[in-house]
Amino acid sequence: MRLLAGLTMTAALAAGLLTAPPALAAQAAESFSADSGDSCRRGFTEGTLERYDGPVIRPAILVEGLVSDEALPTVCQPDGMHTRATFSGYRGAERVDTEAYKVDDEQSKFSFTLSDSTGVRTIDRVVVQVCRFSNTPIGISYCGKAQEYKIP
Repeated sequence: MRLLAGLTMTAALAAGLLTAPPALAAQAAESFSADSGDSCRRGFTEGTLERYDGPVIRPAILVEGLVSDEALPTVCQPDGMHTRATFSGYRGAERVDTEAYKVDDEQSKFSFTLSDSTGVRTIDRVVVQVCRFSNTPIGISYCGKAQEYKIP
């Protein structure tokens, strides 16, 4: 009888572990987009931001998408510049983490996480900005409007 009760408790415990929530829980993904602010839409980025929380893995924002530089057909002439998309994660006014991706005359996909390296601070907003820079040492640069996304 004790053996049967022990086996029943073991089975119940195993079933409970199999149905336990994962250590890393994702929140709903939010779409983002930003561009270089020029009339030809020479540089842009778009994708999703997804928050992950967990007791084992530090809180993080998964950023997935693409960045593009003059990769789409346009009536505008090539301008000898490249595009850089910068993603900055903040907790209040303090920048927690930042990542940048550069492309020149192409589109490139990316996937990375923004998080506090110490695992202490969570990110409550992400700022995305697209800038274009000259491919030569002498030249101009300009940026589109920074887009801010609140992370619930």
